[in-house]
Amino acid sequence: MSFGRVLGRLERVGDAAAALCLVVMMLTISADALGRFVGAPLQGAYEFSELYLMVLIAFLPLARSVATGGQVRMELFLPVLERIPGRLVHRAIMLVALAAFLMLLWVTVPEAAGKFADRETSFGLVQWPLYLSYVWAPVGVTLLCVRLAWEVVHPTPAEDAHVEGPEAI
Repeated sequence: MSFGRVLGRLERVGDAAAALCLVVMMLTISADALGRFVGAPLQGAYEFSELYLMVLIAFLPLARSVATGGQVRMELFLPVLERIPGRLVHRAIMLVALAAFLMLLWVTVPEAAGKFADRETSFGLVQWPLYLSYVWAPVGVTLLCVRLAWEVVHPTPAEDAHVEGPEAI
């Protein structure tokens, strides 16, 4: 199995995990709202959604959005720039993005390691282990950096670069 296929599978797993977290967040918030209506709110629902689910939803699907072309991008000059052979503009954009996200990774890894080593928890009625929520940013950014590096070396063909609709999922 090629590295590109393994990377694609990891991206799909991250995407599916983020989708599952979105459903869990919807159910948790709905249960809390219903519980408040009847006088028995779901304790810690807000913190669980905020500390864990939102982080997973934000960071895990990043790489898949690049692979499918689902990220926000400006396409004003794209028809002209795609004429440059070797997908050089695409490679340059991926390289600049890689540099930016490597800097983010450089910050998030020590932060997550420090929180994990300290076993930091939140304050409040339910003391959530914060260190578990800090792990997901470096995981998602690492996967994104691998995708960006892969795109620099093996750029997506121009005809596959703009996947839209249900086939992008």
